[in-house]
Amino acid sequence: MVSYSIVRYDLVSKLSKILELEVTYPPILTGLTLLLFQSTEGNFPIALFFVIGAAKFFIPFIAYVLIIEKRYGWLISLVAFIIIPSIIIYFIVKDLFLGKYFLLLPFIAFYFYCLLLKFSVREWLNEYDAKIEMELDIK
Repeated sequence: MVSYSIVRYDLVSKLSKILELEVTYPPILTGLTLLLFQSTEGNFPIALFFVIGAAKFFIPFIAYVLIIEKRYGWLISLVAFIIIPSIIIYFIVKDLFLGKYFLLLPFIAFYFYCLLLKFSVREWLNEYDAKIEMELDIK
């Protein structure tokens, strides 16, 4: 395992807090929204667009932190598995009859990405804290 140092601890810590919220609340809101969707006779609720939009709102911050921290593997996977598929799916299926269901696919992928990133960021912070503690013990 390669150990990296953290360039901006404050940004990584903030990213960790955002990922905690990103992983916890959107699935609950999506579940409630889909429940409402079933009860509104097929009309796609606007709340789901807000839930998806809120999730996508954090992509620039996530990308910024990954660039600052030089975590290029995570950045490439963000672009390859979240951003590009979101654009493709939007333009291909937006006018289809069941296209609104396909718009959930990038959101599900983004949720899974955030889940994996959350554990990785937590590991980065733990490694950094252990490194700092070891340096203080040596002195």
